[in-house]
Parts: sequence; structure tokens; C-alpha cells
Amino acid sequence: MRLFLVRHGRTSSNVDRLLDTAFPGADLDAVGRAQADTLVERLAGVELDALYASDLVRTQQTAAPLSRERGLEPAILPGLREIAAGDQEMWPVWDAYVGVLTSWATGDLTAKRPGGESGEEFLARFDGAISEIAASGAKAAALVSHGAALRMWVGGRVSGIEPDEVAHRYLGNTAIIQVEGDPESGWRFVSWDEGTEIPTAGPDAPAPRGEPGAFVLGRAEASSAAPGWRLILGRLHLVTRWPDAATALTFVSRVGEIAVALGHDVDLDVRGDRVGLALSSADAGGVTHRDTALAHQITTLTEALGGEPEPTLPAAFELGIDTADADAIRPFWAAVLAAVDTGDEVVDPLGRAPRIWFQDIGTPRPQRNRIHLDVNVAHDAAPARIEAALAAGGRLLDDSAAPAWWVLADADGNEACVSTWQGREDPDDR
Repeated sequence: MRLFLVRHGRTSSNVDRLLDTAFPGADLDAVGRAQADTLVERLAGVELDALYASDLVRTQQTAAPLSRERGLEPAILPGLREIAAGDQEMWPVWDAYVGVLTSWATGDLTAKRPGGESGEEFLARFDGAISEIAASGAKAAALVSHGAALRMWVGGRVSGIEPDEVAHRYLGNTAIIQVEGDPESGWRFVSWDEGTEIPTAGPDAPAPRGEPGAFVLGRAEASSAAPGWRLILGRLHLVTRWPDAATALTFVSRVGEIAVALGHDVDLDVRGDRVGLALSSADAGGVTHRDTALAHQITTLTEALGGEPEPTLPAAFELGIDTADADAIRPFWAAVLAAVDTGDEVVDPLGRAPRIWFQDIGTPRPQRNRIHLDVNVAHDAAPARIEAALAAGGRLLDDSAAPAWWVLADADGNEACVSTWQGREDPDDR
């Protein structure tokens, strides 16, 4: 039997050099989709009886053009999945992960990361997938898998190529390693296609992504990238509750250690047995994979130490001031609060006071409040927050902009807006 072992196309996690090994994984980016298209031509002269992919979406997307061209529906085999990163999932630091793989290559197949898998476990499930492919009766099959998984399996199971070459030879996105044989007599090396580089200049090229981890995620992606965290005003928020203040402080100390290891900042608000956390990348201007990597680690730590997330509590408050001349009044608010005048807003450098923004009303309108409170909450917490306000005697003044915001008022007419990230067309509108 002949096998064509294909590495998937490029993803944002590849660009940001993140350990993305868990289900479902990142989608292909524009370059990755173009790389997947090249497989049709590169395998044009090859007879294929079957097509396989792992259960991570990037391998299935890589197989899709070949599937359409050949009329072969890819069979999904979870055993072809990438080697699990365990407690370093979505980290941009690879040293410990590579250290485990090096231990396997030098004979210690018992080595593993916490939450990861040993070499014995990896080879057992990858061998199982290969045996299933061999038992299908196909004479030639293409399987789309992952870089570390392909290197480790070829290095440990394929003759005719030195393990050192397997470990160090370039294996780009959509690289193809060809082997032949069967599980009983063994597998032999045939060829190594290092992959296709897609030009990244010109009108169709993806936007530059900057330094590793510095690509700002869209609102929907950021909102779902770190389960349990809530996206509010362009930052990821989490509130945790602990059995006592001492445990809360232990948690804070451990969070600090993780943040230092990742080289990233986290804002902490400690109040007795509750700890609030907020993450964003100030240098990039939003939430990046650096933030989601740290968020995953904090979530794991919360579970390990027995903390309880409180998903309805995260919120961020702003004051909106109606004015016909923001430049005339903004310096006053900056001075009285000892805050920073950004030219558009007034911001407390220590984060104690709400951010103050100024709404241009054109001409002054008498008999109307000039100041209102913006209550920014998680998108899934807004309905309950509004219902509670109405039950407490409030009135709904305007919901025409929902789910971006709802305008409420108390019995005296004092206004507040409940706001979320949803329903905003402007990508810069938080």
C-alpha cells in the first residue's frame, strides 16, 4: 500500500506559533486555503482510492479541494490528531513540548506533559488509525494530519530515512511524505515534498499579522476563544469565587507565575474571596492569541484549585456625557479625577474610575440629563440584567440598537445603557 502523509495548510495559530492541538482547532487562513488548492495539481498524477483527515477542522479543510476534485469523501480518524500539548495548550512557548518529543525520539516513550499524552499513547492511537486505513483495501490513500504527529510517526515507524533527518528536515504546510508498505511488514520511505509557499504580497495576500500572538481577534472569535471568559469593551473578563481569602490570594500568586512564564500582563481585582481578571494586548489594541493562551491557563488553574467562575458578574462601567463642546469640558474631568485626557476620552490610569466619553449632541437640549451610565456586560448576561432593572421599577426607553445597547431609565428619568459587543457593524466599536 502507498500512503501520502500530508500536513495541513497554514492557520493563524501557525503564524502566531501557538500550540494549537485541541479540538476543534483553528481554521485555515487565506494562505492555508491557497496551499490546500495546490494539492489538486501536486497529486494530479497519483491514483488515490481513499482520503482521510483528523478530527481537527484544519485537516478537513485542507482535504476539501482534493475531495471535490477526486470525488472522495474524507473519512475522519481522531487517531490522526496532533500530539496533545496538555497544560501548554495555546501557549506560544514550545520548549517543554519539544522537550517531551525529544525524550520520545531518544527512547523514553513514557514522557508526557500534564494533561498531555505519552509517546506510547500517541503511537498506539496513530498506529491504530494507520491500521484502519490499511485494512480498508485501498491501494493508495492520502491522509491529512499534523506536523509533530507526522514527524514522530515517520521517525519511529518508517525505514529508509534517518530519524535525525525526520526531526530536522523542513516540513512546511501541505508538505507530503510518501511511504509504502503495510503494518505487518513495515513501512518504507519513498519521498519528501517539503510543501508549498504561497506569496504573501499583492492584493490577495492576507493582512500582516505582526509579532507572534499580536493579531487582534474579531469580536465573535475573541468571545468564543476562551470558554468561561466574557468579552466586554474589547477585553476578556472572568470573575472567580474562592472558599476563603487565603485561597484567593494563592490563586493570584499562581496566576502571576503563569503570566510571567508567558511574558504577558493580566489585570487583577482582589476583593475578599472574589478575584476579577481582565486580559487584552495593549500593544496590539485588542484581544490576541496571547490573551487566549493565558486565559486557558487561568481557567485550568481555577478548576485545579477549586474556584468557581461567576459568569453573570463581569462588567465594565463608563460614564457618557452629552455635550456640544467636548474640548471645552474634557480637561475639567481629567483634572478633577487626576486622569489622562486622550483627546477623545478621560481615562483613570489606575483603572479605579469609569472611563468617561463625550457624546456630541450638536446643540444643548434643556430638561435632559447630561450624564448617563453605560453598563457593559457579557452578551449572554444582558437579558437578565435588563429584566432585573425593569422589575426594580425601571423603564425601557429605546431598544432600537439592541443587541448593541438598550436605553433604560429609573423612575426619575435618570438614564443608563446596558451594552454588549454584539450588533456593532464598526469593527473598531467596542
